[in-house]
Amino acid sequence: MADLTSHEAPAHEAHALPVMLHGKLIGRDVILARVYSQLKENKPVLVYGAAGIGKTALAATLASAYTELPGGVLWLDVNDTPFPELLARIGRAFDIKELATSDNPLSMVSAIMGALLAAKPMIVFDGKINAQACSEFIMRCTDRLPILLINDEEVSGPWGSVPLGILEPDAAATLFRHLAPENTEGIDSLITALDGIPFALATAAGAVRSQKTSPSAFLASLPKRADVSPSLLTLTASFGTLPNPLQGLLLLMGATFRGEASGELFSLIANAPEDSVTQGLARLVQQNLVERFQRYGRAYYRLHPITHTFAQTWLRGSNRLEGLQAKVRDAVLAYIRKYSSSPDRLAAEIENFLATARWAVENKDRDVANQIALALMQAGDFVKARGYVYELLLLNRLAASSTSAFPAYEATSAVPETAAPLPFDGAESDDLEPSDELDAYDEDVADEDVDEDDEAEWEVVAEDDEPESVSQQVTPIPTIDMDAADEDEEEDDFDLDDVVVDDLEDEDADVDEDEDSEPVPAPLITDELEKLKAEQLHEKLSGNRRRQVELLMDIGREQVARGLNTEAINTYTEAVSIYEALNNQQGVLTTLEALATLMAKTDNSQAAVMHAARGAKLAEELGNELLQRSFLAILGDARQQLGESDGAISAYSEALDLSRTSNDRQNEALVLYKLGFAQLDSGDVTSATKSWEDALTQFRELGRRDYEGRTLAALGTAAGEQDHWTEAIKFYTSALYIAREIKEREEEMLRLTDMGYASVQAHQLGQAVLRYRQALHLAYQGGVRENIVSTTVDLARLLVESQRHLDITEMLVKAALEVDPNDRDLKRLLERIEDERPVLPEGLQQAQVAGTAQDYAANAYAMLDNA
Repeated sequence: MADLTSHEAPAHEAHALPVMLHGKLIGRDVILARVYSQLKENKPVLVYGAAGIGKTALAATLASAYTELPGGVLWLDVNDTPFPELLARIGRAFDIKELATSDNPLSMVSAIMGALLAAKPMIVFDGKINAQACSEFIMRCTDRLPILLINDEEVSGPWGSVPLGILEPDAAATLFRHLAPENTEGIDSLITALDGIPFALATAAGAVRSQKTSPSAFLASLPKRADVSPSLLTLTASFGTLPNPLQGLLLLMGATFRGEASGELFSLIANAPEDSVTQGLARLVQQNLVERFQRYGRAYYRLHPITHTFAQTWLRGSNRLEGLQAKVRDAVLAYIRKYSSSPDRLAAEIENFLATARWAVENKDRDVANQIALALMQAGDFVKARGYVYELLLLNRLAASSTSAFPAYEATSAVPETAAPLPFDGAESDDLEPSDELDAYDEDVADEDVDEDDEAEWEVVAEDDEPESVSQQVTPIPTIDMDAADEDEEEDDFDLDDVVVDDLEDEDADVDEDEDSEPVPAPLITDELEKLKAEQLHEKLSGNRRRQVELLMDIGREQVARGLNTEAINTYTEAVSIYEALNNQQGVLTTLEALATLMAKTDNSQAAVMHAARGAKLAEELGNELLQRSFLAILGDARQQLGESDGAISAYSEALDLSRTSNDRQNEALVLYKLGFAQLDSGDVTSATKSWEDALTQFRELGRRDYEGRTLAALGTAAGEQDHWTEAIKFYTSALYIAREIKEREEEMLRLTDMGYASVQAHQLGQAVLRYRQALHLAYQGGVRENIVSTTVDLARLLVESQRHLDITEMLVKAALEVDPNDRDLKRLLERIEDERPVLPEGLQQAQVAGTAQDYAANAYAMLDNA
């Protein structure tokens, strides 16, 4: 199993937690002290309260402090999760290789316990608690760590229970002002109506801020229903403020089986460009209707359970839920096929794969589970390498049987005495204490009374109610014209009407015609690779080495096709030995090429050099120029990776000569492109420029626009090395237009960044600011944290030099800190801004900008489209 970090791994920074952080928790000092005092003594604690009361926010505040400790925070979202599944997920979190390939997680309890006691993380179970599973986990795996459980209701178990109630009026008002500080007219009346429920307060504040209205105006828009909770009333009013496309997008999210997904998956569901979808999701995030966090460096979006139920109730009442869920099912299957070679993207959506399979089985369609299982098995070594054996077995069982929960590992009714936890031989409890402000919560206040609100439950419509009952519960939901855009909407940079709305209306497009037909039993899944291995073993036992090595080559090719690179290396190594024993030089040559390619691909550069050098010599002896060229190119790549530029130049030059002899122009151009970088690294800028100029000519003649753009950028780098910055900008500009033409957004962002840097060196500071702003827009669109932060730092370092631009710089830096609160460069910039303010000349007028940091970047990027 590869050492790849799971999204379930312990978080060691606050921004890595799978929740959206909103700054300091308001009005919960007493509860924080009470819960922290128990966690500090490594006593499990259950915090319970009605949906929307702020339990997850409380947990996130505590967890943020614990992320600073060496053990970090193991945060697991649960939904009645059984004990074996908890073990499988924790095994992935700690990369326990034996568990990754085990079909029985219960056999690995001791390994889980050892990993937990060695790492000493704080553990959070957030969601619907399976009391039996969590109790068994605490008793069998560890009872000597801080464990926090979050649940709507109080449940019995080996933990202390702390209820969470509504906010006091003063705290509620403070929270609202923190979230919507611009206009406070009528805030007291609105606070009273919302009854101190954090979800309602946050939702109302999001609407007030985004609509630039007042609390009193929002209060007037609330439905007049005394029998409906403030959370639902507020959500109904907030939903009504959205333009039609965003209403459609929110309902689209509600149709998913978990109310959460990545931007890529939502894009497939909506059948819309990902940029448009993520732009809409960003606006919903700004209005506090959607939560956003990171998985594998990419944005992931989630609805609050209240919002998810609201959307499903709305869709069910309008008879659109079933048809749209069929589209979700199809999009999930398309996503697996599209990203079959991207383990991170598959892992990011594994919960949605399982939820889709369960939904399909409940609708008498077992083939969906079978398709998902088969697709994951064919996605290289994803299942084994990323530790999803348990989930694959669950999918296979869903495909073969019924909708019942996965019963392969029945929980024991009692924990045997022999399963008692091992003695704790690590640090004492004091070693597990966060060192920051949580210590300030004095134990003197831990026993003070805590507000409780036993009536804060949200009444939802039962699934078997008639459609008209929705209007009775949720009135007055605004009437939505799903066929036309809101003509009065001023913001025209986002339009999903033609996509999301059509999807909502075409409710029967993907629904099976005969839903009551008996499903056909799932076919038996056969594995060609296992068949080849069995046949190879038979030939090995029979002594037929020629047939054995043929099968080894077939096995190696199949493993490479599945992405099982490490296994393929072992297979080909065995094949080389047999070919050598048979004195089959051509077989050795072919196998060495496969080995050298795999070694380079897996960054095993030293081994790649060894195999490629041997292969090049053997190919020359056998007169095989085609393979000789291939080996020399691999040898050059490997030496360049090792920093041996002179060796890389030698290998590339030999490959270049052979390409020219055989008139292989495409290979000649590629070798020239690589040779230029080796020459630049060795300090020979003139030769690098000549190589890239020759490569550029050939790429243009071959019609390779992608490499034409990259080569132009390389020429810009060479010009910069010679301090010819104006010339460098021209090269980067040409490369930029090609990147935009062929729609390579990552290349486009890189070129804009190059242009920004070159403009600084050329003392064209206005152009530098413009280019960095444009690059920042693409960074925000891509959602990659590192790109957003680094581009903001580059831009802010320019702007902070201008006293008139301090406000804009501060806005940019604070926006980036929301993405990465711990970045040192951003913190230093913020400190400098604060130091600059007291010495500003009196009466200095600050440059103004309308909107957010993202708007500031987007406005600059729009100039590219208008150029």
